[in-house]
Amino acid sequence: MGVQTWKLEAVANLIEGRVVDDSDRVEVCIKGTLLGFPVTLEAFRAGFPFGVTFFLEIGDLSDGPKPVDPDALNMTFYPRMTRGLYSIFARLLLLESKGQPIDEPRIKSNFLVAYNSREKAERFVHFPGVLEKILKLEHYAKFSELVIRTDAGISLSVPQNFNSLDMDVVKESFTTIGELGQIMFDNFQ
Repeated sequence: MGVQTWKLEAVANLIEGRVVDDSDRVEVCIKGTLLGFPVTLEAFRAGFPFGVTFFLEIGDLSDGPKPVDPDALNMTFYPRMTRGLYSIFARLLLLESKGQPIDEPRIKSNFLVAYNSREKAERFVHFPGVLEKILKLEHYAKFSELVIRTDAGISLSVPQNFNSLDMDVVKESFTTIGELGQIMFDNFQ
């Protein structure tokens, strides 16, 4: 089963973009813009078991990825495998790490986080609208990883393959990372 071409065009129209032939690297590559930010949807392969990654660029990445700016926040969110009372047993059995501490109960209960600066991470998750957008991404996209780099942008990895990815999930994911990118651009540059 190949790539669903109708879906490629639908996603390209959603982000006012185009399908890019980058077949030497990935089977699916769609580039566009959202709220003035360059965005990309990529998938190594369109079918199972390969997931999809959404990118939103804030910094100039035309020359490729740049090293992390030490003054910028670099933060990663991973959804918890177990929640509630079961999380204690998961940690005891070494199935899930505790993650780095963050002073936000909804973050602690839903995600494992890693960051380069606790002060910047706390400021970010407590900034108005940020927590709601992260929880919305987790609800709609059921992401496996969300990377926030205030000097570069956002990377959202979704375990769902491109061919079975729902268009509503694509739309909500792009809308939400666009809003999150706007917050980052306006307040964390």
